[in-house]
Parts: sequence; structure tokens; C-alpha cells
Amino acid sequence: MVRFVLAFTLLVTAGVAAEPDQRVNPETGLAGWEWQDDAVSITFNQRLPDQSRAYFQGRGFRSEEAEQIAQSCVFQVILRNHADASAPLQLDLADWHVVPSGGEPGPLRLEPGWQVEWEQRGVAQGARIAFRWSLFPTVQTLQPGDWNMGMITIGLPPGESFDLEAVWRQGREPRRVRFEGMRCAPDREI
Repeated sequence: MVRFVLAFTLLVTAGVAAEPDQRVNPETGLAGWEWQDDAVSITFNQRLPDQSRAYFQGRGFRSEEAEQIAQSCVFQVILRNHADASAPLQLDLADWHVVPSGGEPGPLRLEPGWQVEWEQRGVAQGARIAFRWSLFPTVQTLQPGDWNMGMITIGLPPGESFDLEAVWRQGREPRRVRFEGMRCAPDREI
């Protein structure tokens, strides 16, 4: 228990002071959130359900399966460990938390859980592989200068508001940032 309390205290005290920036694309009306410091930058971009439907149908998913993904609040994520960062960045998306407006914190809907469902529903192997490569890796280490991008599924319906707590380690230092007032894209066409 003492180890847990100490780890939690370190996580909180190593928290990040900078606030995420929100922007809206004037052409599409879609929002994005970005946070950065000297070592790391994290960007989240809304994806319309229509974009996700089309994308996953184009990769072999049946309409009802693509619809299920589209209704799960999909974001594109770009994560960079800056070239001048002092240490590798290590993350596990299982440590991230979604806090719906007025709700309790919960996990992201992660790729391994989706894969269990896709196998049970008989989704073709090629579509399941495309899904795995489309989503942001659940666990990864980025060396200084590395970056990666992919999609995450929040697990909320279109238009829903939430906060997102992102957690990682920079070398041995626990880090976190809270993205407040994020919103799932509405279910509309551009």
C-alpha cells in the first residue's frame, strides 16, 4: 500500500503545469486539442463517425461493425518524444482514463478488447489486421526523436463531452496531463 501511495504521489507531483490548447478547423468545424512541453507533444483530432465508417468499410469491415466503431468516439492521436528529450517515453493506454461529463472515470476502449469481439463476430483476418495497424499501439516506448500516430476509441457516443487523463513515463519520471472539455465529434457529414 505504501508503494502505491508513493507512486500516486509521485505521479501527481510530476504532473504537468502547461494547459492543452484547443483549436477548431474553420473548414470542417472539427476540433483538436494539443499539449506540449520541452520533451513531449500530444495531439488529439476529432474524427467524424462518417470518416470512421468509410475508413473501416474500406478495410473489410461489414457495415454493422464499421458502425460500431464509428459510434465509439474515434480520435486521431499524434504523440512525439522530442529529439532533445532526455529519456525514452513509455506509455500504456490502459493507464489512461476517460471521465464523461458528470460520470465516473473509465478506461479507453483498447485494441485488444476490440480484437476479442471481432474474432467472436467472425470478422475477416485481413480486416482485423488493418484494425490493429490503424489504432494507436496500446503499449509502446518512443526514444528521443520518435513519434507515432493512430486512432483511439473513447467508448462514448457522438457529441459526448469528457475529460481525458493521459499518463506516461519519461525515463523514470511519471507524467500526466488532463485534457478538459474534449468532445466526441457529432454524427454529421462535412
